[in-house]
Amino acid sequence: MARKEKLKNWAINRFLNSFKSIPETSISDRFEADKRLDKLSTLAIIRAGFAGALSGLLIVLVALLLTKVEGLSNFQYNVLVGFTGVITTSIELLYLYRDSLNTAARMAKVLKIPEDELSKVELEQSMPRWLVYAAMGAPGHRGALFGINPLERIGKVGLIIRKLLTKIRVVGSASLFKSILRRIWVRLIGRVATRAAVELLALPVFIILNVFGMKHTMNEMRSRLVGYELTPKIIEHAFPESLENISQGIKKALYDGLANQIIAARYMHPNQIRILEHLGENVKQLDAEISIEDQRRVDRFLVAILTMSGKSNRRIKKSSFEMENRLGYEEVSLVKNEVWDAIHDLKPFSREWL
Repeated sequence: MARKEKLKNWAINRFLNSFKSIPETSISDRFEADKRLDKLSTLAIIRAGFAGALSGLLIVLVALLLTKVEGLSNFQYNVLVGFTGVITTSIELLYLYRDSLNTAARMAKVLKIPEDELSKVELEQSMPRWLVYAAMGAPGHRGALFGINPLERIGKVGLIIRKLLTKIRVVGSASLFKSILRRIWVRLIGRVATRAAVELLALPVFIILNVFGMKHTMNEMRSRLVGYELTPKIIEHAFPESLENISQGIKKALYDGLANQIIAARYMHPNQIRILEHLGENVKQLDAEISIEDQRRVDRFLVAILTMSGKSNRRIKKSSFEMENRLGYEEVSLVKNEVWDAIHDLKPFSREWL
């Protein structure tokens, strides 16, 4: 088994053990459940800030001790402080990954996610795998499924660069990133402050990095957990006749729209995988006529799914422009707000989409 898969399985087992042992209770009242999820997210963000402060203070302490060492050259000082930074940041990041998974386990209990659903670890779209992806900052599945290759338009050069980047481990790269930032900071103000003072002045920067990083992670966690219950509700709201009974034109438009979103994002989100499973295996070969009304229903649904499926980037916005233009700015805004309220306030859908 590859090292990457072993690490993933370890993280999944860690999440499942936390889910079974953490003393958290499910909350049926949606308003109270939303308040609890907000609190869990806020506490995780605060802990991330404290972790960044603690690791930074350890580096400051080492820097202060080294200033008292006589005969220590600048090169030796930089090497020792840099090594300390890599070690402390690596430990800090491991703590943040562990804390993210523990918080996700608490959220899963609050939302009453069934344990048997969390135990389907062998499936690529299983809940634990996708929570691990979110904790480690990885977007999701990049392999070909349902006849869709997320990396279809990346090109040979882009594919080579991506393969090289995947060789850099998350912990190592993040640690190196912070170390480089520290060294740049030292160069910028090193002439007007002592070396230890430079590390101390850099401390707020890394606290802020942790806070924003954890905030993004918590949003992803929440989106993926709420998506377990919300995706079927959106499907039912958009297609009351069920996906099994929709017209061939709608099936074709759905498949083409999802394929466009996946290729633009360069990965598959679990919500997209669930929908493609319902559509069946032979949708790609369909040659059905798509009416204007069918396309509008599909566009509205795709905007909702895209809103649930993580952050938007330049490629995704570009690929969605035609779809959103057909639907109209006002309708797009309404759908996005409805989905956002459902994710972050657990509000039910009340406006008719037909």
